[in-house]
Amino acid sequence: MRILIVEDEINLATPLKKGIEKHGYAVDLAHDGKAGYDLASINPYDCIILDLNLPEMDGIEVAKKLREEGTDTPILMLTARSAQNEKIEGLEMGADDYLTKPFNYQELILRLKALIKRYHPEQTETLSAHGIELDPGKHGVTIEGDVIELNRKEFAILEYLLRNKGRVVSQEELLEKVWNQEVNIFTNTIRTQILNLRKKIDPNKNVIQTIRGVGYKIND
Repeated sequence: MRILIVEDEINLATPLKKGIEKHGYAVDLAHDGKAGYDLASINPYDCIILDLNLPEMDGIEVAKKLREEGTDTPILMLTARSAQNEKIEGLEMGADDYLTKPFNYQELILRLKALIKRYHPEQTETLSAHGIELDPGKHGVTIEGDVIELNRKEFAILEYLLRNKGRVVSQEELLEKVWNQEVNIFTNTIRTQILNLRKKIDPNKNVIQTIRGVGYKIND
């Protein structure tokens, strides 16, 4: 799953990005409203964490424009404790929830997960194929009951392939859905992660099929 953070306070945005990534999300970061709006307009995010007071374009305007253009990605807005009227305006313009600064990090994670579950209930369902079970909520994988340890990217790749069982997923699609904007598309990143994933769950290559020149697929 992919998250966008739009926050101009670097000393808040950077650790927040790293913290959310530890929960298995790919995270993009923008430091002004215009850059955030541009990213949200062209990329498929599962949730947007949007600061209210931003340079170039404030959070209310970003939310309003995204909603007017049909973007339905859930928005968690960050506001100053004293900005009660702006909180209300932000919700009216399309934000789905808000947190006041300073906020508790665990509360933010819980609200983030709740928004994703509310708008994408399928994202929390257990996924399975070939004896493999993946629990997105607990970030756990088992094979015939045995726990398998995967890193964040291995887990995200397996999750996305399981969500698209029976369909070939291209490398470009995996980059778009699983990685953030900082990935170098000219590296062997995906091949390396697929190789490591196979060693852990599919040493005989019976689960993840390589469709040469196209991508990867898990059959039912």
